[in-house]
Formats: sequence, C-alpha cells, structure tokens
Amino acid sequence: MSTGQQQATTEQLKDEVRQAVRNLTEFSRTADNYGQFCERVLNDVVRITGAHGALLWEMKQANSPPALSGFAGQAPDDQARSVLSPENQNHTRMLMEVIGKKKPVGITSDAFIGAVDPESPDAAVPFLMLLAPVVNRQQQCYGTLELVQRGNIGKSAQEGYLRFLAQIAQLFQRWHEHRDLNQLSKSADQWSRKVEFINEVHQSIDGKETAYAIANEARRLLKADRVSVGKWNGRRCKVIAISSQDRFDNRANVVRKLSKVATASVSADTQFWITGDTDGIAPEVARKINDYLDESNCRTFAVIPLVKRPDDSPNLEQKKRRREKPVKLGALIVEYFDADVTEEQISEDCGLIVNQSQLALHNAKRHNEIFMAPVWKKLGWLQTFLFRDHFAKTMTGLAALAGLVLLMIFMPIELKMHVDGVMHPQIRQNIYAQTPGTVDDIFIKENSLVKKGAPLMKLRNVDLEVQLNQTETQLLTLQSQMDGLEYQLSVGRRGGENQRDAGIDAGAQMQLLKKQMDSQKELKKLLEKKRSMLDVIAPLEGSVITRDPQRLKTYPVSPSQKLLTISKLDGPWELEIKIPQHKIGYIDDAIRVAQQESKEKGEPFTFLEVTYTVSTNPNVTLKGELLRISDRTFPDDQGVPHYRGVVRALDIEKLEKPRPGAGVTASVFCGERSLGFRCFYQLWDLIRTTVIF
Repeated sequence: MSTGQQQATTEQLKDEVRQAVRNLTEFSRTADNYGQFCERVLNDVVRITGAHGALLWEMKQANSPPALSGFAGQAPDDQARSVLSPENQNHTRMLMEVIGKKKPVGITSDAFIGAVDPESPDAAVPFLMLLAPVVNRQQQCYGTLELVQRGNIGKSAQEGYLRFLAQIAQLFQRWHEHRDLNQLSKSADQWSRKVEFINEVHQSIDGKETAYAIANEARRLLKADRVSVGKWNGRRCKVIAISSQDRFDNRANVVRKLSKVATASVSADTQFWITGDTDGIAPEVARKINDYLDESNCRTFAVIPLVKRPDDSPNLEQKKRRREKPVKLGALIVEYFDADVTEEQISEDCGLIVNQSQLALHNAKRHNEIFMAPVWKKLGWLQTFLFRDHFAKTMTGLAALAGLVLLMIFMPIELKMHVDGVMHPQIRQNIYAQTPGTVDDIFIKENSLVKKGAPLMKLRNVDLEVQLNQTETQLLTLQSQMDGLEYQLSVGRRGGENQRDAGIDAGAQMQLLKKQMDSQKELKKLLEKKRSMLDVIAPLEGSVITRDPQRLKTYPVSPSQKLLTISKLDGPWELEIKIPQHKIGYIDDAIRVAQQESKEKGEPFTFLEVTYTVSTNPNVTLKGELLRISDRTFPDDQGVPHYRGVVRALDIEKLEKPRPGAGVTASVFCGERSLGFRCFYQLWDLIRTTVIF
C-alpha cells in the first residue's frame, strides 16, 4: 500500500473515531438509563479501538474497593482473566491509585505476572491495560474506565489510546450533568403545574366554581382519566363537579352510586384506594364500591375524604385556644381507566391537591355561611352609586368630611388624663436610724406582723460603748479624788493652822471636782440615751414590708438612714400618682369646675373620679377619688419634673391580695369635651408651646 493510501486510511479512521465520539457525546445528552449508556460506551470503545475488551469499575461507597459494573468484549486468555479479576489485590490497588490521583495510566500485564519466555509454548500473550478516571458532576472520582489492548503496540499509540480513553471517560461527567439538568427541568415543570393548580382552585370563593376548578386541575396534575368532587351536606356526600363535564344528571345511575361510595368514605373519615379487589374493606362498603366499579369499569379507583382538621401547631400566645372540631367538607374521587396506579406513585401530588382543596372548599364554605351574604352583595350598587365617576367621588368625600367635622364638634366624650403611679397602705411609717452604728441583730422577717413597741432590730456602736466606759471610769476616778479631799478637809478642821490652810485648798479642789463630776454624769446620761436609741422598736402595729430585712445584718448605718417600713395592710389604701406638667392644667380646670358646680348646687365638693388598674391584676378595673395634688414639682428617676397626687382607693376589696408598691395606671376624669378636642388637644398644646409661643 502506498503512502498516500495509508494517509487516506488513517484520515478515514480518525473521521470514524471523531464521528463515534460525537455520537457518544450526543447519546450522553439523551440517554436516561445509566446502564444503557454504559453498555453502549463500552461496546463502541471496543469496536473503535479493536481492543480485547473494556471494563467499568465503580466505587459503591467512599474509599471502598471498586467493583465491576460493566464490561464489553472478552479477555484474551485465562491468565488475563485472573489479572482482571476483582479478587486480584494488585489490580485493585492500581485502580485505587488511578482514582486517587485522577490521572490516566497505562501498564502491561508483565507488572502482575512477571516477564515470561516468549519461546515457551505455555507462555501467555502479554496485554496492555489502559485506565482513565471517571468523575461525576462535582468532579469527584467514583470509578475507572479500563481498556484491555494488545501488548505489542508502540508508545505513541499507547499515548493516543490514553488520550482517547480520557476523552471517553469525560462523557460520564457529561451524562451526570445532563441527567441533573433533566431532573431539574422536570421538577420545575412539575412545580409550575402545582402552582397553576393552587392559583386556579383559589381564584373563586363560590363553592361550585371551586369544586369544578379542583376537578379539572387535579385531573391534569395527576394525569387521571376522571376526577370528581363531592360536597358533604351533613348527612350524605353529593357529587357536584366532574372533570370535563359542565353538566351532568345527579339522578344518573353511575352518579348515584358514586355518591354512595363518597358518603361512606366521608362518614367513616376513611380513604379508599382500589386497584383490584376490595379485601380489607367492610362488606357493606365493599358492595357499594363493587356496584360502582361494575358501572364505571375503571382499574384504579380512589376516594379521599376532604376534612378541615384543627391546627396542631403550638400555641405561642398565652390565650387559651378554643378547641376546634374537624369540619367535613366532601370527597375527592380519582379514576384511572387503563392503568393500575398505586398510592405511592402519586402521593406527593395527591397530598398537595388534598390540602389545597380542603383549604379552598373551607374558605368557600365560610364565605357562604356569612349572615345575609346575598343582601350585602345586592347592596354593592351603593358603592357604584357613590363612586361611579370623579364628581360622585368628590361629593361623597365632601359629605363624609362635613359629617366628620360636625361629629368632631358636637359629639361629647369624656376627657381622661392617663397617668402612672404606685399604691400604698394609707397608714404606713418609715423607720430611720437615730444614731450611727452597725446592725447587730434582727428580730423580724419580711411580712412579719409586729405590735407597737415590739423590738425590731438592735444596733451596735463600738465608739459609743468606749465613750460610755471611759465616762464611767472618769466618774470613778473623780469619786476617789473627792473621797481623798473630804479626808483632808476633815483633818484640816481638827488640826492646826497649816492643816486648816490645806483644808481650804482641799475644799476649793472639791468644788472643782464636783463640777467635773456633774459634767461627766450629764455626759453619761447623754451616752446612755444614745445607747437606748440602738434598740429599734415598732412605732405602730402592722406588717414589715421591707424586702428581706435579714440582709441588713452587719451593715453599717448612719443617722437618718431608712431601715424598715411598717404598714397596716388591713386598713385603707391610697395611690400616689405622677401627673406630668402638660396635664396638670386640665386636672386643675376640672377641679375648679367641680367646685363651682358644687357651690352653685349647695352640695359638698365631690372629688374627681379616678379609675385605675393594678399591674399585678390588670383584668380588674377599680375606682378612686383624687384627694389632693402637690403645689410643687418633684423630679423622677430621669430628672423629669412632675406633680404628685394622692388618690383614695374606694373598692380595694376587689383585689384578692393588694401589694404595697405595685404599679398602677390611672385615668383621671376631667369632664366632657368635644370629640375633636379629645383627639387633637395634645397636638394643639404642642403647636401652641413650640410654634405659636
């Protein structure tokens, strides 16, 4: 053969290889079955390369030895079969190495069976093993494509086969990519049909229109031959919609039998899915189903009750949820005439259809139960009359505005000033420290009942004790000195002139010591009085409302420091409210008007009425009377000045257990004003103080 013919043959062979690769590439886009794809790839590789065979090794799990999943051709001899056997550890190790490195390699059979004498009659023909890694869409190597070729080809030919094999191995990645794209496309189409179904069944709130939408759209989504919808009227289920049939006769034999089956399903709240026999179904119900199947001749028959069940989601609110009962709505009937369809095959789509159908039918049912719904629909002409054109809209708006203005001006409403405060027993007294010291002992606890004069706690003042001891010592010293001077004075009276002079000096010193002693005695009385102040006693009978008095033990205290609070809890109570400055004027005006009206009528002054709620029991509204308001302001914790008001609590007995210091929200009644003033007086005050002034 000439050189030109060889070149032509080579080009023809290359064209065949390229065409085969293109065909395989196109097949990787269209093949749905992975086994068929692998089989064709292996057969075409063997056919194109003229090799002994091609094998596909795949790992079933990560880092597990690859297993043979497909092959084409046959091994040249028995020794080649043993080399390519999955039990050959050397061959398996080579496959794992190719998978780990993700690089194609070529190796001869001599690496496994050793070099043999070609002249030996029993010598096996050596062969070449070419391996290329196979990866998926995520570039993860999960197997190896192996080509068993003749062992007498040159090195350049080996490299060409390796490149070809690597190119073929890439087709597996393309197949995975196209498979995922096809699945995604199918999933998108399926979701699109589901969305269309949801949109259609929720377009109307009319019961019959909703039922027809469910029947027609469910038939399209489930690819069923016929879908019917029954409506439950409390006693039986009546078929009101059949797919692809705008009208049908409810007296027809097949419709009446279908209604009986639907009634049995909804009554028992049981789903029926029949694909052959009716085993496991109550005999009476099975008879109704068989009677209908004899009329309809369908192979798959499903009846699903539509019941709106209570919401089982957890109640995150504190309100007690009213127990709801299931609401029976009807039944969904699905029929296939020429196919046996199991429940598992359409469970996902069927679940969506049932849930959305229940929701749509329940909404339609609630709409039809609206009181006088037809009357409200007939009154729709009023909207058309009032808003038929721009002139009508303008006149309607002006009339509404005029009515609103008149309402704001002439409609009276009570003006209330809302303020905050705290509640306290009216009889209460704070106990303060009268002398510095340290709390040594505490005889009471929180909420303890004490009598008047009962000991509450004992203070200790070490400095006071030291001063008292020093004073007593000083008194003893002065007394001993006075005793000595009295002796000298008595001796001087009996002695001579010198002794009488000494007695005179002793008398002068005695007078001085008497003054010092009197001063020390007064000091001792004062110190003993201070020591008596270390004993804290109850000034009145009541309960200790100070939080955990025992925590004050060993605490140092200073004069005028608050120690305890005693209140008479079973006596009258009062509120101490904080009145902001911008509200005090309205309350003063209300007091002045009330005083003037009382004076004109000759009646005693009635205090302003106050209603309030206590934060410990906000469900109870109590009443009170505003007794007095301070003449000056007091700053709160944030430094904002406010006036203090005292409210007498009238019906405190409504509270099961009043608590001192509990917060209250009070409303002070300030007479009647117009609705407009009540709504906008704060805005007017803001404009008057910030803009006009």
